[in-house]
Amino acid sequence: MATAQLSHNTRTLKASKNTIFPSQVTNEHESLVVVKKLFATCISCITYLRGLFPESSYRDRRLDDLSLKILREDKKCPGSLHIIKWIQGCFDALEKRYVRIFENL
Repeated sequence: MATAQLSHNTRTLKASKNTIFPSQVTNEHESLVVVKKLFATCISCITYLRGLFPESSYRDRRLDDLSLKILREDKKCPGSLHIIKWIQGCFDALEKRYVRIFENL
């Protein structure tokens, strides 16, 4: 799967209404939106691959030709609601600039 992602043709990365991530970020607000989407996508993929929640707790999204499972609020699964609230708390911290830039890692 990683090999397929690496060999993906970059000309299909044009921004459209159906893409999750824009091809260009021009200001701070757009950067914040991309970081939020990337964070939520990462957490969703990890929880899906680990099998933490049932299939009904995820919705399908497409990133070019890659299919992603994004965690959604599922009232039948309290664990997914807990993770969603945690992610929203992280979003709040990002918006309030509590997270600093990591330098010299």
